Amino acid sequence: MAGLLAAVPAAAQIKTKIKVKPGAAATSAPAPASVAGGSLRYTLAMPAPQTHYFEVRMDLQGFGQEYTDLKMPVWAPGSYLVREFARHVERFRAQGANGQALAVEKLDKNTWRVHHAGQGTFRVDYGVYAYEISVRTSFIDADHGFALGSSIFMYPALAKNMASQVTVQPAAGWATVSTALRPAPGMQKFVYQSASYDELADSPIEVGNQKVLNFSANNTPHQMAMYGPYTLPDEPRFLADMKKITEEAQRVVGQNPLDHYLFIVHHLETGGGGLEHLYSTTLGARPGTYSSEAGYKNFLRLVAHEYFHLWNVKRIRPVALGPFDYDHENYTHMLWVSEGQTEYMANQIAQRAGFYTAQQYYDQLATVLGGVENQPGNKLQPVAMASFDAWIRAYRPDENSKNSEISYYDKGEMVGMVLDLMIVQATNGQKHIDDVFRLLYDKYYKGLKRGFTDQEYQDAVAEVAGRRFDDFFRNYVYEARTLDYATALGYVGLALNSTPATPNGSLGATIANRNGHYVVTSVKRDGTAWTGGLNVNDEVQQLNGAAPTDDAVKQALFGTAPGTALKMQVKHGALTHDLSLTLQPDPDRTYQIQPVASPTPDQLRLLAKWLGK
Repeated sequence: MAGLLAAVPAAAQIKTKIKVKPGAAATSAPAPASVAGGSLRYTLAMPAPQTHYFEVRMDLQGFGQEYTDLKMPVWAPGSYLVREFARHVERFRAQGANGQALAVEKLDKNTWRVHHAGQGTFRVDYGVYAYEISVRTSFIDADHGFALGSSIFMYPALAKNMASQVTVQPAAGWATVSTALRPAPGMQKFVYQSASYDELADSPIEVGNQKVLNFSANNTPHQMAMYGPYTLPDEPRFLADMKKITEEAQRVVGQNPLDHYLFIVHHLETGGGGLEHLYSTTLGARPGTYSSEAGYKNFLRLVAHEYFHLWNVKRIRPVALGPFDYDHENYTHMLWVSEGQTEYMANQIAQRAGFYTAQQYYDQLATVLGGVENQPGNKLQPVAMASFDAWIRAYRPDENSKNSEISYYDKGEMVGMVLDLMIVQATNGQKHIDDVFRLLYDKYYKGLKRGFTDQEYQDAVAEVAGRRFDDFFRNYVYEARTLDYATALGYVGLALNSTPATPNGSLGATIANRNGHYVVTSVKRDGTAWTGGLNVNDEVQQLNGAAPTDDAVKQALFGTAPGTALKMQVKHGALTHDLSLTLQPDPDRTYQIQPVASPTPDQLRLLAKWLGK
């Protein structure tokens, strides 16, 4: 790189030693830290963005020990998968204050040991390849750069709480840097400060020529860094609606921890979702998102979800989710609260802010309910275990995932709904789930300054409700029993109805046309295909004695009466199988939530409380 690495002597050859037994090296006693009065400065450069590399420099002072271990996180908080960010690190080298190369050894997959022999001042340079565009990974190309701290910046293993300074050097022609990091006082443009590595890792940086929009929520400045092409028919309405959503979210806990906030929005043809951070979030949206009413409101719901994480996860959190262990998985049974109840509150917030009628909100809940109850894995995997196993399952779905697991987002939302209704009923309309979040915020975030345990969450619910729900947690959170939706909805004068999804038979499989080859893509547990021997990746060669066509496959899947015998010849690997399958009735059901004909005054009063009126 032209400017940043020019000071490194061309002849500097780093002695990199890869340990034969990295486990043994990693467990050796680290040298004591000596950084009192020291400093840590990062420089983030991008001299050739079209090559997809960020160039990182670390200047360390006050590290008086024999060596310093530098670490790259293996995961990004909020995205529960070990992503091995160190695999994208290249050209790691170190030099002392005199420019002399320092010896470096790689201890394990994400730890570099720099031997500086008591030289308290030294420098490290490395490159990071960044070409995976998502809210949870870093990316840079000729158009913009997105640096997610945990996948870009290393940290001194024994000084994770050390404050640091970050200088961003935008690529040529790029004029804007958007980050929630605060500007460093008295410094030049694009120099920022962080109180600790946790803050740096949790403050993504968008660099380019993105458009920046501004609005205020309860006198707190909010920015929107809008990257990519998009059509916004009514910008004033959009900013007014962003204000409505954010202010409604702030009302839930009733305490605003912010003095600023940043939305980074990537407008892309593919991708989506969001990832929460301490004072910001990154969102994915399509260029045409705002042009349709449905897309517009779905975006506002996404905003509500990620924004409510300011409280639920970033401050109200299970004990496992901070301070973070960046080397390993951080296990918790409580993602159904952290994510599922955040989704529940996001939909509540959008409804309370007036973007959905009560019936539209009921319809949203019924859709999620149907998705949960029609998924076979819901009968097998408790939502607490779905949370715990997120690290190995949630981000690695396969053809059998729906048969064996359930989403802690969707099931967590349903548990949150039923729990909220139970609290409203138990307190005769005096309290609802908002009060649980308020208690957790005051007691654990502000008071004890830590997260809560599984038991402490149950205790908080009991304190708000005035009674314990231990049986509920045991049966519906830690076991996989079916929630009693009807009783809970009945408290507020709502009825749950369901009908068969279709009167026809069900093969219990999906078949896709792949360039004229009809391939089985999923098989549903205990359905016709499951019991009859049809497999994922089988190719259908004959259907009822004829070559398959789109119409014939559609008829077999959706238009055939229960009890009909379906004859199939399939290619299974190198073998051919003849199958005769008798279609079972479709087990899936469609759900509706609607007001009862004559609700009582008490039901109407409890309904108003539940809806946040």
